[in-house]
This record gives sequence, structure tokens and C-alpha cells, in this order.
Amino acid sequence: MKRSWLMSLLVAVALVSLNMPAFAQSDSMEDLNAAVGALTSKVNALEKKGPAVEIHGFVQQDVINDSTQSFNETVGDGKVAQNGTVAGDNGYTQYSLRNSRISLLAKDTFGGWATKGYIESDFLGNGNALGYAGAAGTETEQKFFNQPIFRLRHAYLQADNDGWTILAGQYWSLFGWNMDYVLATVSEAPTMGPLYFRTPQLRVAKTFGDEKGMQVQLAASAEKPDQIDSQVPNINFGLRLTLNDVKGELCQSTSAQKLMPLSIGLGLRNAYYSWNSLTPAGGANFNYNQNMWGSAVAADVLLPVLPVAEGKDDPSIVITGEWTAGAGDSDAFNGGGFGGGAALVNTAAPFTNLDGTIAGFVGGNFSLIQVQSLTAQIQIALPKSIGTIFTAGYGEIFTPNGLPLGDSYNDDKTMFVNVMQDFTPEIRAGLEVASYDTHYGSPFGTNVAQYPQWDAIDNRIQLSSWYRF
Repeated sequence: MKRSWLMSLLVAVALVSLNMPAFAQSDSMEDLNAAVGALTSKVNALEKKGPAVEIHGFVQQDVINDSTQSFNETVGDGKVAQNGTVAGDNGYTQYSLRNSRISLLAKDTFGGWATKGYIESDFLGNGNALGYAGAAGTETEQKFFNQPIFRLRHAYLQADNDGWTILAGQYWSLFGWNMDYVLATVSEAPTMGPLYFRTPQLRVAKTFGDEKGMQVQLAASAEKPDQIDSQVPNINFGLRLTLNDVKGELCQSTSAQKLMPLSIGLGLRNAYYSWNSLTPAGGANFNYNQNMWGSAVAADVLLPVLPVAEGKDDPSIVITGEWTAGAGDSDAFNGGGFGGGAALVNTAAPFTNLDGTIAGFVGGNFSLIQVQSLTAQIQIALPKSIGTIFTAGYGEIFTPNGLPLGDSYNDDKTMFVNVMQDFTPEIRAGLEVASYDTHYGSPFGTNVAQYPQWDAIDNRIQLSSWYRF
């Protein structure tokens, strides 16, 4: 693909030569051969002077049936619509190609460093929401699905040398070592529970050990702060142990099967938050100028319970799991846990440049929301010559510290099973059955008997197809 322009030029030259007078054919062929040789040498010389650029991506179509009208293609850490509402009591079917992607990859070497530049985009851009009536702040079905918004996913520079890795740009957050442990759903990732966060950052990592045996990786990153008013970047640290001689086949729905080593990862996240107001709220004792650190930990594991050797056409079974606990870390879940919900109940005054579901007020004091999550999955891959992959998983995210979210929901969880079939290395189809559950509790400070707790559930069936290039 890198030299498709060269082939087009050669065809054009050949056509010109064929239309020349017959008596000049011999000279024309000699001229053509000379031109091709000269052009080839120029292309080779140009490639030596600069990076080789590759174009990749995939075309994806989704057919999705939901029992409620709670989500578009991406569930994320959103919430199922409450019972007794139009969205909660009615389902719909979506056809979408918005998750189709395109990427550019450039590779080069410089002073012993292997460098690459990468940029990736899809059509799930942050625009108006889907609204059938075309109300303010919404798009019609035709515009939402047929005229999607192009958006940036990744854009970074990476350099590697002697076990060192330096990365600058927008990439997966170091917290949770995304993406190796994300639930492999047919639905657009993520679903409820797993850490899933792309953000601008500067990262440095060092890998020790044998790439064919045991390795230890240490990493640190300074990432864009969750709150711009904080002035302090998020500071993350990571430690990971891998056993490269024990591997299993694992893939996301959009990626090819890849041999992944047994690994255990630990992560620590630190984010600095501030709240300031020129007007005191909540009475004379209200503290309206507060700053605090929010920290969280994550533990991840990837375990090939039926390993497979490189180059072997054997079945494989891999289990992954993730557990997190912390405070103020909801942005690490799909850019905002619980769907980046509205401000908290009992919020005495609005925050400045602070995403919803990160913090609230207790007794007039600025308090971070505690967040915990748990995910687990098993993926069974039949031999590649068969190309069938089965996955089943569970994910949950909840807040345990009595700070209910906007309309009193405090727990999201999902269960899913899917099967994917590779017909060729490029063509795949997948079918998934999933259930999403949002637990609604009593609103903050109200009578529990008056506002009983309940669960709202959405059941989804999704059929998807991909062509990767």
C-alpha cells in the first residue's frame, strides 16, 4: 500500500508508450526501462531519507437491538434508563458504522532509537446526542448515524532503545495498563467496569530481562490533569511482570489474534483537585477553598490457562481480571465513570472545570467519590485454521462511600457472552448477548422507605462485521 502511487505512475507511463507510433516502439521501451530504473532508485533513496508510512484501519457495521433506549453503540459506564420512563420501558434497533477507523503509522530509526509516529481516528465524535424529535442539543437519526463526526483517538510519538521507551502524545493511560486487560466485547469497548482511558501524556518506561523469558517493566507518566484548575498533572506509576515463555491467544473484537504473555500488572494513580468559590455557600461554616489529592490502585492479571506455542495451530484459553479501588478516579473509566454523570445530589455550589461524578459535598466539605471496580473474562480460541473465538465476561463499577450520583444510581454491572468467527485474516463477524444493570438507590438525605432501591436492566443482542486492512 505504501507504493500504490508508484504503481499508478508506472501504469500511466506504460499507457503513454503504447500510444506512440509503431516505428518508435523500440526506443519507447528503452526509454521506459530507463525511466523505471531511475524512478525506482529515487524512490529507494527517498525511503532511506524518511520514515515508511503505512495506512491501516477497519470497516465495521453493527446491528444492535436493545430492550431499552439507554445507550447508543457504546455502553461505557453509562446507566440504564429508569423504569417507568419512555427510554426505560421501550427498546430500539440501531444500524451503525460509526466505529469504523483509519490510522497512519510511520516508522524510522534515529541514533539507535527505533521511533514511530501514530495517529488514529474513528467516527464516534463528541457531537450532539441522538434525538428522534431533533430537540435542542440532539441530532436526527439520519445525521447521527449517516453523517458521523470524525474524532481523534490516538496521536503520539514513541521511541525505543535498549529497554527504554519514551512516549509523548495521546495514548492509553498507564493506570490499568490499558488495553491488555479490557473486556473483549463485540459491543464497542468499553462496557461497564474496565479501566479505559486515552489521554495526552509524557511517559517513560524501562524493561528489564529476557524478551524470551521473564521481564519486569517499570513506568511513570505525567498525564493531562482531570481538572484544568488543579495546575498539577496526574502522576501515574506502573509495575508489570511478564513471563514471555507462557503465552495464549487473546484479541479484542476489532483486532487480530495475538500471542499474549502471562502478566501481572500493578498501577497507582494520583490526581490533584481544587474547588474555589468567591461566594461562600452552605452557611458560615462552609469551606469554599479546598484542595486535595485523589489516589487509586489497580491490579491486573492475564493468565493463559491453556498456553499455545508460537507458530502452532492449537487451541488456547486465556483468563483476564482487573480490580481497582480509589477516590476521584472516575475519569479513568471511559473518560468518566458512570457515564460522566451530572453533578451530585446535595451539591451546594457548582464546581469549576470539574467533571461530574468525581466529587461532591458532605457537611459543606469537598469530598471525592470513592470508586471500586471488578472485571473478569475467559476467552477460548479454537485453532486459527478454524478461526472461532468464544468470550464470556463480567464487569462492575460502584461507589461505596454514600455519595450517590446525579439521580441516585451507585452501581453499574454487565454480563456478556459472544462468539467471533474469522473467515479470512481480514474478515470477521461476531454475535453477542449482553445484559446491563444499573442499581438505583435512595436519593441522598431522603427517606429510604419513600424511595426504595431497584435495578434497571437493558438486554442487548448485537451482530457485527469487520474488514481490517
